[in-house]
This record gives sequence, C-alpha cells and structure tokens, in this order.
Amino acid sequence: MAAPTLPLRCANQISNKPCDLEGFFTCKNCKLVSYCGPSCQKLHWSAHRAKCRSPLNKAKWTPKWDRDNRRPAWAIGEATKNLHNPFGSTKYLWGNTPAFDIAKISENEGEECDSDIALLFAASGDLRNVVKTVQDIPESFGHKIDLTVNDWEFDVVARNAIFLLFAFASLDDMSLEDDSHAHTAESLMHIWYSAFIPYRLLSSLQNKVGELLRNERTHTTEALDDGIVRKVWSFFKGGSLCITLHQEQWPKIEAFLDVPTGLTKKSAQEIRKAVVLSPERTDYRDRWYFKDAYPAMRLAKQQFREDGLLLPFGHPRTDFDTPNPTMFQSPHDWPFNDKSDPLAAWNIIEVHKTPWTASQDIYGKLFAYVRETFQRFLRRITSLQVRFRLFNVDVKLLPQLLTPQTYARIEVSNISDAGYVGTRQTLSLLGPLLQTKTQNPYATIITSYINAVMEVVKMKEADSMPDIDFLARYLPEGIDLVKIIRQGADFYKAWDCRTLALDGDYYFDLYMKIQGFEDAARDAGMIMKEKNTIVGAWPLRLKVHPMDRDAQEEFNLLLSSNSSGVERYVEWTRI
Repeated sequence: MAAPTLPLRCANQISNKPCDLEGFFTCKNCKLVSYCGPSCQKLHWSAHRAKCRSPLNKAKWTPKWDRDNRRPAWAIGEATKNLHNPFGSTKYLWGNTPAFDIAKISENEGEECDSDIALLFAASGDLRNVVKTVQDIPESFGHKIDLTVNDWEFDVVARNAIFLLFAFASLDDMSLEDDSHAHTAESLMHIWYSAFIPYRLLSSLQNKVGELLRNERTHTTEALDDGIVRKVWSFFKGGSLCITLHQEQWPKIEAFLDVPTGLTKKSAQEIRKAVVLSPERTDYRDRWYFKDAYPAMRLAKQQFREDGLLLPFGHPRTDFDTPNPTMFQSPHDWPFNDKSDPLAAWNIIEVHKTPWTASQDIYGKLFAYVRETFQRFLRRITSLQVRFRLFNVDVKLLPQLLTPQTYARIEVSNISDAGYVGTRQTLSLLGPLLQTKTQNPYATIITSYINAVMEVVKMKEADSMPDIDFLARYLPEGIDLVKIIRQGADFYKAWDCRTLALDGDYYFDLYMKIQGFEDAARDAGMIMKEKNTIVGAWPLRLKVHPMDRDAQEEFNLLLSSNSSGVERYVEWTRI
C-alpha cells in the first residue's frame, strides 16, 4: 500500500503538494472529511464543494420519482408482479447478514476451557463469521481449534482460500509488530471489499499466494477418490490450511490471481457501473437512499457506488489502479447485484459507534472497524494452534466427507429456511456431526431464518403498513399523509419500516408449527434450546425502549441497513 490510511490524513490531497498531516478538523457541513487546519480546508474547497453541497446531502432531499410526481419503476409493468426485483449477479461473494461469533466460548465452556474446539461452518458464504469467531476466542484459550468451512459456490471458496493463504504467507513474512498486522489487515480488506486495488498489492498477492499454489514444496498433496485432491499447508507461525477440491478446480483458483486479458481499469469501471449505477435502477437506489439514517450516509453510499473502494471518504484514490481479480473473473461481468454492500456484513450499530474524526463517514468507520477486526484475527491465528479446512460441496454431501469428526458448534447460515434445505433435513443431515452432551454439554447447531416471518405474514395476508402510533413515534418528520395517500416517497419509507414493527414472536411461532419443528427435532435426536447462548434469538430487532434517548438513532440505523429486523436465530442441541 503506497500511502498509510490511518491515522486519517488531511483531505487536501489534490494539489501539487498533497498534505501529509493528520486530519483533526471536520467539515462542519458534511462531516465526511477532515483537515489539518483552515488553510488546507480553503485550498480543498473547490474540489470538495460539489460533494459537500450535493442534493443528496440535503435533509429535505427526496427521490426523483417523488419530485416528478410519478409512479416508481417497481410500480409499473412486469415489476409489479414480483415480490423482489433483483438486478445483477445472483452470486453472494459478500455476506448479507451481520457477522457473529459462533463459539462464544467465554459464555459457554468458559474462560478456562480445557479441551480442543472444533467448529463447522456448513454453508459459510464469505469468512466474516470465521474472522469474528477467531478474533473473539479468549486469550486464555490454549488448546487446538479446528475450523471446517464449506460453501457450494466455487467463487466464494476460491476467495476464502486466497484470503487465508495471503494472511498466512504475510504472517510468515513479518515480525509480530502491530504495524505489520495493520498493513496486512488493510491489504486483506481491499482484496475482500475493494473493486480496484493498488498494483503493488496485486503483485504481492500473485507472489505470495501464487508461490503457495504452484510450489509443491510448500504443501503436501493427496489424491482422494472421485478426482478429489487435498492440499495441506503448514505455516511457520503454527497454523495450517487444508483445502479439498475437485482436481479440475485447482487451476481455477490460480486464475483468481490474474486480471482477465484485456480488462483495463476503465473497462472494469464501465462493467461495474452498468450494474451498480444502471439508469433503469435509479428509482430503487433513491428508495434505499431515502431511508438512510442521515443525509451524509447517502453521499457516502453514492461514492462507494461510484468508485467501489472501501476507504475513508476523503482518502486519495489514485493508487487504486488495478481491477481486483478476485472479483473481476470475467472481462464482461460484475459478480454482484446492485444492492450488495460491505455494510450488510457487519453490525451497523457497532460500526456507527466506531470512533472516527469525520463522524458521518460511515464507510470510513467501516474501514476502521473491519481493519481492527482483521488485525485481531491475524494476532489470534499467530497465537492459537489453529487448523482451517476448506471444502466446496453441496451441504447434503458434506457429512460423508467429515464423518467421524464431530463438532462443538455447527453454523448453517439460512439453509434451514423453507426455500432452501429446510429445518428437517438440516437437522437430520448435520445433527450426527454435533458432539453429544456427554462429549460437550454446550455443543450447538445454529440455524438462521431470514425469510420465515415474512413468509407467514404474507400467508396470513397480514403484510400491511405499521400502525400510526409506530410511525408517529419513529417518523415524526416523515409522515406526510398526502404523500402517503398518493404512494410517494414517505409511503415507501413507512412501508419499508413495517418489518421493524412486526410481532416477530407471534409469526415465528406459527412458522414453527407449520414447518413441524418439534417433530423434525425429535426425529433427528435434537432439541431446540429454550434460550440461546451464542447469538440472540432476534439480534437485529429494535432493542432500545421507544422512550429512551437512543431509540431514534437505533431505528434510523436499522432502517438504513440491509436487515429486516425479523431475522430469527434458533439453537439446537443433541437430546
């Protein structure tokens, strides 16, 4: 990385002599950029003015369809027939629910846990839950930890493999100083989240990971049945990484290190822009922006759409000159939909609380939050006896690859939703892989239900506007009855907050009866915990009492997030 990102630099970076001092004083209007002092702020004003005074940064901004007094795109033609109208790729290379620690060792086995721990991420998606779990392992834990990570989407597994290979290679290459960890954490963050990376980082990625993949002296190779090949790397710092793939997939991982032939920064920008800034999706973007927590958040989200870089708002972008090959695997496609957002993968309340000079720069806060999270992850994998095992199979085939291994925790994402594998099959498939109560009384399967509540709501034909008391409490300045009646922007904002007002317990109880949870658990030799001990049953619902001082801020942040508030987590143990 050419220029250090933290501490936050003065935003005056456009002159012939960019300022290299720290930014202490924030622009009072947008609170998105910081300066070393008034002189640099004045010098930078001509460049900053357009964004600072952008209509998006106005408190009274409204969507274009509302200003034009017309129906939005989803209320016209074929779009009206669809519950959702996604646009772009159907892949999910980034997580779309906030990361959580699936072990919570301190709250379960306890700080003095005296046995090895094995964890299974059966349908992992990206590594956010893995990172969060590892960084939260108590410092007192002195035993082996085994993390088995599987996903059926090859692109996800390839990126996860590259992330871990780069992390371990960098750790073997460095001292134990925090500055080295910070540098690697920042590199990993851009590999994971930034559409463009510095050429120096690409070279480092190709050298470190390419060497590990190509040089047979760096790993052992084992040919298994049915064309499966397993490779194992053992690293100087004590960790190991085992990756099991079909033999034809191994060359494909190496391809994730190379920018596709003919793809330039300009052409990559155009490919990405065609999805994330598509003119036909203007109404959708405006709808999302209208429910953001504060005007500057809209501006920050717009900038991320424009450049695709996870950086503080005022940080220079010139070094980020190369398409990220772990994203651009084709010279023609952007592998995300137009709603994909790094913010969706982390708890927005925690991110918002991150200390940051430019107090309304939500991506600056996310940058600092993720960077620190990755640093702690790197520190922990250097001090733990940790083994990672990566697989790329349908979860229904996973048990035959893992038996007789058993696990203290099994996290399954939302494959337990009725539209995917479902609760009954999830428990019958993975229940035998969970440790018995004799082996570990805290052993738990964690299932999540992203769609369950709304499925029952629609089944009961109860999907309607929240009551007026709820709207008046949380949208005191947003209730324009005229606009609501004509289905203007205020109507859709009120409609979008309806899930935060639902009685989730009532609808989920109905869902459990419809799906036969009790019978499914009994047949699998499992039982549902009365009280979760790892992740809250409703971690994304409103928690602050409506009359408390922080209630409005919590509501605004949750409404602006990717969460519905009715995501339900259920924990299971063996009988």
